[in-house]
Amino acid sequence: MKSETRTGVYLLLKTDDEILLMLRQNTGYGDGSWGTVSGHVEEGEGIIDALLRETKEEIAVEICRDDLKLAHVMYYYDDYPSVCFFFVCKKYSGKICNAEPHKCGGVKFFKENELPSNLFKPLKTAFDNIRKGEFFSEMIF
Repeated sequence: MKSETRTGVYLLLKTDDEILLMLRQNTGYGDGSWGTVSGHVEEGEGIIDALLRETKEEIAVEICRDDLKLAHVMYYYDDYPSVCFFFVCKKYSGKICNAEPHKCGGVKFFKENELPSNLFKPLKTAFDNIRKGEFFSEMIF
């Protein structure tokens, strides 16, 4: 049976030496691991628009499309195929908060060289590849 490929977006919201992570809970996938603002592109929506929407929904801040830099693309296949886009952003307006406490156990900035060991699998792979200067990766389970 053929599966429809989903498009995922991830926000790597950074300060000088820290990155914002969110503790996943009650999502049914990757619960108990640290991830970032992320989600799937909805029907009729563009990739950047999906990231802007997810950011507002999950942490109640706004980011500007001009401040986004594409850092990595990943083909990911677990339960279904996904193509995921990881964007870095260093500016936002508003006050960060956990706007979806039913899906998130907390929001916290971590030093990039002191990330938690329980990172969401695709995110850990993306971080490792971004550090190595790799623009593309694949994860197939």
